[in-house]
Amino acid sequence: MGGFSTVTPPPSSQVSATSVAQAVWSYSPRSLTDIQSLTAAIQNNDPSLLSSLSDLQYVPVPYYAGQVSLTQVAAFIDNAVRNYGLVNPIANFIANSPYNLWTTNFVSSLAANPYLTATSLNMLLSNANMSANSAQFPLYYLAQNYYYNKWIETVTASAPSITFSANATISTNVLIAQNITIASGVTVTCGTTTCFFIAQNFNNQGTIVNPYGAPGGLPTTSSMGNYGGTGGGGIVVIAITAALGTLNVNGNAGGNAVSYSYNGNGGAGGAGMFFIIGNISVPMGGTGGYGTNGYLGVAGINGGGGGGGWNYYGGSGGIATVYSFSSPNAMVTYILQGLSGWWLINVLGKTPSSTTPLAFMYGSGGGAGGVNSGGPAAGGGGGGGAGEVVVYGYDIVSGTVNAVGGNGAHCYGSYAGGGGGGGGGGLVFILYGAMATQVSASVAGGVGSTGCGGGAGFTGANGTAYIARVTVNG
Repeated sequence: MGGFSTVTPPPSSQVSATSVAQAVWSYSPRSLTDIQSLTAAIQNNDPSLLSSLSDLQYVPVPYYAGQVSLTQVAAFIDNAVRNYGLVNPIANFIANSPYNLWTTNFVSSLAANPYLTATSLNMLLSNANMSANSAQFPLYYLAQNYYYNKWIETVTASAPSITFSANATISTNVLIAQNITIASGVTVTCGTTTCFFIAQNFNNQGTIVNPYGAPGGLPTTSSMGNYGGTGGGGIVVIAITAALGTLNVNGNAGGNAVSYSYNGNGGAGGAGMFFIIGNISVPMGGTGGYGTNGYLGVAGINGGGGGGGWNYYGGSGGIATVYSFSSPNAMVTYILQGLSGWWLINVLGKTPSSTTPLAFMYGSGGGAGGVNSGGPAAGGGGGGGAGEVVVYGYDIVSGTVNAVGGNGAHCYGSYAGGGGGGGGGGLVFILYGAMATQVSASVAGGVGSTGCGGGAGFTGANGTAYIARVTVNG
């Protein structure tokens, strides 16, 4: 068998599938037997038919020449990786593209092809020969071209299954497993502003709660009690099949005023963060009740304003940062890109040169009540705004989602104290590929509280529950 010499491809402006194939396949040191062996190996899905393992680097050439189909190539590589232990050289070829044969178009087409299993793709991306940027590319391609299920299968392929059989609080943002099960009667509490659950099968028969959105505003001193309510947190579920159970991202109620010992305006609520589609808007919280002469807490997006305390202002409700997407697919794609980077860095230990941020989402905090010791009056704390839930599932069944704003709190005293405004309702996006059945959502705004010689707090605006089908290519 003859040796191999370096092949110089034509200039990039002239490169095509045909020219690349001709440049390699017609090069004189190549023997007809080697060419036929590689083609036969791919056609018969049998790596043992190769004349030499070094011929693996030329696998794209018969495809460019029209001698084999992409499906045959994908099946051949899958077999070579999983059953012949050839993951090392193939990962190296993808990362380094010898002779410019393993182009990004070729690699992306392979990644999306169902005959290259998610198990093999996971093995290739995890391999030490695969650079971080090279590993990120096919994941982004799958997300950007709506191969959501293949993306899920790939990042979960080597993950364990997780079952919650007792109440638990999770401290990580992202939980990735082949199967996630929450038993009936069990409550899983998110310990961060946003929890991401990624699984092939998500089976929640219990409850997931995230009360940890943006913080509420602080009163003049802690002894006043009239804190703004904390916003509700965020829950993201990415699965092929999803039984949602109960998901709660309700805003927290404002704190009742219990004293008017110290003068001062109430502190503003913290800013939330939301992701929306199209012209959907994040609801406003309710304005806090006035103390006197308009001393109240201004409503936020979506935190409730604190009640005024005579001539001291209630704190403003938190004003959220809002990111908008043109379509449901655009939202899912962005979320998956962010999770791609997280998986590469935190699971595989590969850090790409740039990544998409994780899509953190959560409600705004309510404003604290104002206090006047000489009034005497103390306004109630504003309710925290509800958070956000985003679910992608190819099949979604049986779920209840609660994203209700926190109630405004009571004032203290009998002279010119305003009630806290209610937090705004939350946002719920249920995005499915094939079906979504028996899913309900509550997105009401929190109720404002009555005043103590001052004005009552206003009720927060209702949120939005949005259920839509997305394009899924595989």
